Parts: sequence; structure tokens; C-alpha cells
Amino acid sequence: MGLSKATFIDERKNAGIVNVSYKSDEDEFTKAETEIEDDKKKEHVNGRVRDEDIKTENGNVREGKGEEEKEEEDEDAVPDGGWGWVVTFGCIIIAIAINFAGPCFGILFSGFLLELGTSSTNVAWIFNLRSFISNISALFLDPLVAEWGWRKVGLVSSLLLSLGFAVSSFANSALYLLCSYSILTGIGCGWMMGTIFSMIPHYFKRRLGIANGLMHGGICVGQMAGPPMITYLQEQYGFSGSTLIMGAILLNGCVGAAVLHPVEWHMKARNKGKTDERKTKKARKAPDAQTHPCTTVSRVFTTIFTNLKLLKSPRVLIITVASSLNMTTYLNFLMFAPFALQTSGLSLEETSWCMSVSGFCMLVARLVVSSLTDLPGLSKRGCYMAGTATVFVTTIAFTFVQGLTWASVVIGVWAAGVGAFMSLHNLIMVEYVGLDKLVPTLGICGVFSGLSSVVIGPVIGVIRDVSQSYAVSMWALSGCFAVALLLWLLMPLAVAYDQRREGKQTESPS
Repeated sequence: MGLSKATFIDERKNAGIVNVSYKSDEDEFTKAETEIEDDKKKEHVNGRVRDEDIKTENGNVREGKGEEEKEEEDEDAVPDGGWGWVVTFGCIIIAIAINFAGPCFGILFSGFLLELGTSSTNVAWIFNLRSFISNISALFLDPLVAEWGWRKVGLVSSLLLSLGFAVSSFANSALYLLCSYSILTGIGCGWMMGTIFSMIPHYFKRRLGIANGLMHGGICVGQMAGPPMITYLQEQYGFSGSTLIMGAILLNGCVGAAVLHPVEWHMKARNKGKTDERKTKKARKAPDAQTHPCTTVSRVFTTIFTNLKLLKSPRVLIITVASSLNMTTYLNFLMFAPFALQTSGLSLEETSWCMSVSGFCMLVARLVVSSLTDLPGLSKRGCYMAGTATVFVTTIAFTFVQGLTWASVVIGVWAAGVGAFMSLHNLIMVEYVGLDKLVPTLGICGVFSGLSSVVIGPVIGVIRDVSQSYAVSMWALSGCFAVALLLWLLMPLAVAYDQRREGKQTESPS
């Protein structure tokens, strides 16, 4: 019997079930409770999709959406532009502020500490204690963001950074700086650095390399513009006045933190349902976090201990140990380089010029290398290792050069190598551990960086005091770069080991 005339009567969706009625010229019948195949069908249990659901599509059995498929769908729904560029601009402002505070340490405090007759060991303790606190504080970033969000954490960290400089302007001893500069700016910089490294990958996919390069460009702008600006302020207002002005300038980090919206606010329309669900969950959690502070603290430390379990993976171990060695060693080079250049006979202005050259070369390298990662087939690991090898060679070469010209050339090539591996610091983590484990991996990397900073930094200071030579200290730093390079050579073995272990876990009976 055919339908010469069909009229749509009613349609009602209920968990993927549709009631459809048809009316013909001869008779009327109802096709009740017809089940349709829809790959978007979801059965919700307590607001979650059951992963064990199995559906049939085009004759093939397809499992319900698991974690990998959910992650891929979320990646497809990221803004990849729009408000993401505003977030990138905010991260650039924060990056500039961070690098006024950290890598410019030698320019900012070298004159004051030399007048006090502070030993290289104590100078190293001031700088590396700040690095230790900065890195260890990154371990708390993941649970704190889960509780209060990116903006609140960013605003608090910016205020701490500014307060640290304002208080340091009244310093009258190296011990005072150890308390004011190392602790306050350490916590602020740790949270701010982790924030900008984590936000960009959440907002971009296809243009991730470009956005990441722009953010790293802000880091280099701070390193490039910071030394001459600080030198000018010290000439005009002295140590106390210039440090207090720096504290006021660093308040601009609050402007950058204010635009760090949760990515769920700007998800594409096709994921609007998921976005609304995430917002609802966060709204439910906020009052509980405020009403029960003990529960909040418990959740924070539980998350930290859970994240530390990632150390079972040799991939995470290689990434965190090698990154911490590179980070600590390059920062110690920046800390000792102004002292070494001034000891070799260069003036403060010439030393500032060399550090500005390093900032410019690092800027170019970070922009170029990070942008190139958007090209298919480019090996991030190969670029990272090439940058590390360049830094290893030029650190040794730095000890043999004389005069402003050659010092500028060598430190410029050195900075290009640093820019290459630093621009991939977060991207290579995303490639090897995934976006969902990026912030926890950054936190673990912070732990290793903190430990290495309180070990490597003071040891380098002791080597300098015992040998009375900055060259010997630089050779020791180059050894750390060599170890990081060797670790990355082992990454293919680590990946193969993890794959075998995951294969065995999959094959083993539940």
C-alpha cells in the first residue's frame, strides 16, 4: 500500500525516540515509537554520557564517545581566533611584566649588591630562591585555577609581583632582598608564567604556533626593553626610586589578567550544550568552595598528589627534567652574564646593550620557530634539540670572547638557541602528553626546576667564589645543557616503553 499523500502530524524527541504519524487518502495509520539511528544520540546518567554505549553506523560497530573523542571534539570547538587574540594580548602584557622582574635581576640589583660587597654565593641564593619559589608555586596552579578560575589567580599573582618590587625598594641588605624579592615576586611570577603558558593552547588549534609565538614575543620584549629602561630609571632616581617605579609599572599585569576568560565562554555554537553544562558545574562548585575552605584545601592537595602520578611515565620524566635543566641554566646564565661582562671591562651601558641584543635575538627566534610549528611535518623535538645544542656551544664560546662586538655576537646566537627551545616549552608538552595534562605537567616541571634552582644556582656560585673565574662557572652551566640534550635523545625509547605498557594494560583482563 503506497502513500499518495503524506502529512507530518507530530514530532516529539525523547532520548532519541521519535513518534511520527502519517495520513493517506485511503486510511490512517500510526508508526509508533520508531527508533532512529543518530550518531549524536546520548544517554545521560547523572549528567554524564555513558562511554559503554555502542551504536551502529553504516554497518560498522562504533563505540560511544570516550575520552579521546571528547577531547578531539573539544579541540575542534576552540575559538581559534576571536577572543583568543584578546587573551593573547593579555598574555603578552603579563609576559613583559614577568621579564622585567626575573631575567633583568642582574641589571636591577647588580650595582646595589656590588656596593654591599655581597658574595657570588649570596647573590646566587637570592636569585635562585626566587626561582625555587616561582617554580614550586606552579604546582598549585592547576588546583587553584580549578577552584577560582584563571582571572582571579592572574590578578592575585600580578599584585604579588608588584608588591614584591615596591617592598624591595626599601632594601638595605642582601637578606632583606631574600625575603622581599625572592618570596613575593617568586610566587607572583610562578603563577603568572604558568598561566600564560597554559591559556594559549586552550584557545587555539590551527593557529597555535602563531599565537604562542606572539606570547613568547612579549617575553623577549621584556628582556629587550627592560635593561635600558631600568638603567635609565636608576640613573635618574637611584636604586630605591627606580625599583618603586618598577613596582608601579608591573601593575599593568592586572590588565592582562582581566581578559583571561574561561575558554568555555567562547566555545563555538555547535558545542553550546557542553559549554552551558560546564558553566553550570562551575557555578555549582563556587559556593561550596567558598563555604567550606577546609574542603577546598583538601581538594587542592588531592589534585596535586594525583598530578604527581604522571611521573610514572618516562616521557613526563624526560620532559620535566630536561626542561628544568634548560630553564634553570639559562636563567643563571642571564644572572651571571652582566657580572662577567662588567668584570671583563665593559661599562654598565655596554652590558645593557649586550643584554638587549640577547632579548632581540630571542624575540626573532621565538617568533619564527613557534610560527613554523603550524607547518605539517615539522619536528618539534628536532627544533628543541637544535636550540639546546646551540646554547651548549655558545655558552662555552662566551668565555673566550673579548670586546663588545664579539660579546654581542656570541650572546645573540646564544639567545637564538634559547628562543628556539623556550618557544616550544609548552607546545612540546602538548604533543607528548596532551592538552588535558599540560597544566599538571607544567606543575611537575616547576618542581624539578625549583629543586634544580636551589642546587645548581648555589653550586655555580660556589664554583665562581672558589675559582675566582666566571669562565669556570659558564663551563659548568654548559654541562647542564649537555645533559638536557642527552635526555631528549632518549625520548623515542620512552615513547616506545609507554606504548608497550599501555598495550599490556589494554590486553590484560579487567
